[in-house]
Amino acid sequence: MKRWVLLVTIVILALIGAENARAEMELNGKYVTWKDNKGRVITRTAHQVSIGDEYLNSDNELYRVFRVKGEAATVRLIRKERLEAESGTGLRTLINNLSQMRAEVKDKGPIAIYHTHSDESYVPTDGKSSKKGSGGIFKVGEALSKAFERNGVPVVHDKSAHDPHDAMSYDRSRRTAAQLLKQRPSCILDIHRDAVPREEYSKIINGEGVTKVQLVVGRENPNFSANNDFAKKVKAVVDKKYPGFIKGIFYGTGKYNQDLGPRTLLLEFGTHTNNRESAERGAAIFADAASNVLYGAAGAGFVNRGSLRSLFWLI
Repeated sequence: MKRWVLLVTIVILALIGAENARAEMELNGKYVTWKDNKGRVITRTAHQVSIGDEYLNSDNELYRVFRVKGEAATVRLIRKERLEAESGTGLRTLINNLSQMRAEVKDKGPIAIYHTHSDESYVPTDGKSSKKGSGGIFKVGEALSKAFERNGVPVVHDKSAHDPHDAMSYDRSRRTAAQLLKQRPSCILDIHRDAVPREEYSKIINGEGVTKVQLVVGRENPNFSANNDFAKKVKAVVDKKYPGFIKGIFYGTGKYNQDLGPRTLLLEFGTHTNNRESAERGAAIFADAASNVLYGAAGAGFVNRGSLRSLFWLI
C-alpha cells in the first residue's frame, strides 16, 4: 500500500511540474503583420508569432506561417475549411451525438470567466492601455456575464488579478482556472483584448459600433483537437447569426492553460485603441449568439470533462 501511495505521489508531482503553463509571449507595443506571397494582409496580431502558427480567417481560409522576420510574417493558404453549425452524418457525428445524449442528462455547470491579463484596458475610454489589477477588461467580462445571464445561462466571473502582465501571467492565472474547475463549468473563457490598429476589430452591427471577437487556441496542449473542434463550432454557430463578427481563430504556440480541459477558449474583444463600450457591446452580441453552443444543446457533444492533468491540479 505504501509503495502504491508513493508511486501515485511521484506521478502527480511529475505531471504538475511538467504541466506548468508555457510562457506565452506577447509583443510590447508592436504587432506582427501576416501577408501572403502576393502581399495581401491576412491579419495582424500582438502575439509573438512562430513558424507553424496558423490563422483561420472570417471566410474560413486557413493560413500557416512559414517565415517570420521582425514584425512581418509570410503565410501560405493551406485550405478552405467547411465549418458546420448543425449536426451532419457519418461515424464521427454518430459518436458526437452519443456523447451529446450522455451530456444532456447531466446537470450543466456554469460558464466560467476569468482574466489572465487583468490590466488590459482601452485607451479612448479608460485613459490608458494598462491599469494594474483593475483593467477595463473586467467591465467587458461583466458585460459578457450579464448577457449570458439574460439568456438564462449561469456564470461564475472570477476577477482575480494576475499582474504583472509578463511571460508568467499564465502561470499565475492557471491557479485561478484550476479553482474554477471545482465549479464543474460547462466551459472556461479567458477574456482579453488585442493590441493592434483599431480597424482590425471595428465593425457595425444593427447601426452600432462594436468590436469583433477573435478566438485563440494553443497549439501545444493535449486537448488541442477538442478545443479546436469546439472553437470552430462556436465560430460556425455565431457566423450564422452575425457573419464576419468572429474575426478569426488564431492558433499560437503555447497552451494558454487550455490543457486543463476540452472546452476552454481565449477570447479577444477588440484592441486597446477601440472604445471599451464597443467591446462591451461586442461581448453582449457574442453571448447572445454563442449561448447555445457554449451552454446549450448545440455544444453538448463536447463532454464536460477535465483532463487527467485537471484532476492532479485540483489535488
